[in-house]
Amino acid sequence: MNQRSPQHRRTASRAGRKRPSGFRAWLNGLGRGQRIGIVVAALVVVVGVIAGIALSGGGSKAAVHPSTSTTTQTTRPQSKTNSKLCPLTGLPAPGGKVPRRPALAGKIGNDPASRPQSGLGQADIVYEEMAEGGITRYMVVFQCQNSALVGPTRSVRWDDWNILQQYGHAILAYSGGIQPWMDMAASLPWIYDANGSIYPTANAFYRYNNDALPESQGAPYNYFTSTSALWGLFPNAKTPPPQLFRFSKNIPAGSSKDVSVAIPFSGASDVVWQWSQAAGQWHRFYGTQADLDSTGVQFHTTNVVIQMVQTARGPYDESGPDSPDVESMTVGSGVVYVLRGGYMEKGTWSRPTGSDVTTFTFPNGKPITLQPGQTWYEIVPDYITVAFTR
Repeated sequence: MNQRSPQHRRTASRAGRKRPSGFRAWLNGLGRGQRIGIVVAALVVVVGVIAGIALSGGGSKAAVHPSTSTTTQTTRPQSKTNSKLCPLTGLPAPGGKVPRRPALAGKIGNDPASRPQSGLGQADIVYEEMAEGGITRYMVVFQCQNSALVGPTRSVRWDDWNILQQYGHAILAYSGGIQPWMDMAASLPWIYDANGSIYPTANAFYRYNNDALPESQGAPYNYFTSTSALWGLFPNAKTPPPQLFRFSKNIPAGSSKDVSVAIPFSGASDVVWQWSQAAGQWHRFYGTQADLDSTGVQFHTTNVVIQMVQTARGPYDESGPDSPDVESMTVGSGVVYVLRGGYMEKGTWSRPTGSDVTTFTFPNGKPITLQPGQTWYEIVPDYITVAFTR
């Protein structure tokens, strides 16, 4: 609340003494009880206004740990959408019209016990984030597409809401986590919080037992949900996200022919993407072993974005002593590689603030484009060496 200067208060006091004599005469004409009633009513109004400001957050801000910064800017990114094209894939929308619903992001585990997963192949965008101890986790984002089975659902991390701020106002589905992170996700104005560990949002999740899955997928690795159940938690949320990428079917000049890329997150996540000319897709492997979903289909995608980022050690242990999470800085700028159509485009990614959409440009300043279709987004710490094979 702004503080008035002494001079301002004196001016206001003088202005008060210049009220019209008619008002003063009317006030003086009231009885003592009536004058007291007017004063009490005025005080009630003032107290109500102050209480409203406090409840709306005017008196406090969410705590942010000192090692990193989280902006609470609430400006929605400028929407650049075509009502007939899916904003996250650039493909024709189902039925010819983009669904009136927000982006839906779900957290999925990727430690060996979480595999094979469900729902990644149906997502518009898949983010792979470093978690801790060399283990990665996924955040799968849906808008035009649906999936009847999404999981296994895992905990929330610092990276999640920072990535999602550029989506305007997105649903974030997860199950539990470090208490300060759950509190933060629940408080941010650009997140519809769908925590599967508390009610009533836990009603969208269930224990899924499938004989085809390995025995290791007991709790907590058998906690699943669906896109319909998650969107159903927020029936009044109807605003689609902005377009995140520039799309073009043409390979830009400056691209190099590449058929394989290796991203050695760790021994447990030694990711390899290989181009299949026959399928017109990038196929995913762990080393030489195909990465399969729960139905036995190899994960594949139209585009792979490899965003090199700086990282920081998180303040909390996630999986026992000395297991801090890795916080990836997706606001700023750095090197980016875009794989599409058997080619690699190298340039710079830039995101000045959290509410800005990340952009990709060549060294000459021209935009890097993606092919319409699904995108897997690899967020890679800049201390990892990414290897390309032509």
